[in-house]
Amino acid sequence: METMARRLALGLAAMFAVSCATSQSRHSMLGQSFPPKPEGSAVRVFRGTAPVRPFVRISRLDVHLERTSFVGSSLEDALPELIRQARLSGADAITEVRELSSMVGETKIYHVTATGIRYTDAP
Repeated sequence: METMARRLALGLAAMFAVSCATSQSRHSMLGQSFPPKPEGSAVRVFRGTAPVRPFVRISRLDVHLERTSFVGSSLEDALPELIRQARLSGADAITEVRELSSMVGETKIYHVTATGIRYTDAP
């Protein structure tokens, strides 16, 4: 029985090892370009609310994840890349986060779009 359990464990480990994951991300400017924010700069994420401070929309952010087998995706998986894209576009914060998920065969698809914003008042 121990041999059977070991084989099952090895089989599951092999399935996880061959499960595939790909990701793509990009940002596009909506008008004027801004210099990237330095690595480590804070980028606030607004979900379901808008910032109180005045702002202008400067970029569209996209993160696309595809994973197979037993590996799922969520906003927490996409958030680091979403923040990186916001920093690269010069955004102070992220708003208008939209999530789409679907499945095609064995592939789970997760796509997030958001808007990078820049505050128009002095901090």
